[in-house]
Amino acid sequence: MVWLLNDAYDVEHRAYLMSEKRMKLIPLTIPSRGASIVMSYDELYTPYIEMTWLLPFIQLVSRSTPNLNAAAISALTDRWRPETHSFHLRTREMTLTLQDFSMITALSIEGKHVCMSTDSEGWRQQMKVLIGMSPPEPEVEDGEKKDRVPAGAPFTWIVANFAHCPQDTNDDVIQTYSRMYM
Repeated sequence: MVWLLNDAYDVEHRAYLMSEKRMKLIPLTIPSRGASIVMSYDELYTPYIEMTWLLPFIQLVSRSTPNLNAAAISALTDRWRPETHSFHLRTREMTLTLQDFSMITALSIEGKHVCMSTDSEGWRQQMKVLIGMSPPEPEVEDGEKKDRVPAGAPFTWIVANFAHCPQDTNDDVIQTYSRMYM
């Protein structure tokens, strides 16, 4: 199995630094941002989000970031091998499957995909079709157009326009706010 491992990856690998270089490394820390208080979930979104099969995932992540064991995350990170896309543990090699990912994230792996075109060209037009508006074009400086966000709307623009869904509104507006929440 050793022949599968590439020495080039080992130079910066945590396991190599600990075993060969005898460096004392601390457990990795995971930044916890918690649930977004800026874009709170509104129950009006539920019928539209249910159609995408994303409701269990949104309920999972909108509560708060789960508590993670930093030592366990560090141990798995130290044993991850990019050459084989698996964890090399003392007992055997372990690979995360699509089913494992589905169980952890509550995302369905069956049915139609949700993603649209991810090309950065034309994202403003795509937003206009989906929600009826898009962020303004960036200002021109020195005769040169600078697009700081080449593939999507800035979060500040989304929050400024879609942070709170109006309660007494029609289904089209609720559907637009649901799309922006997702």
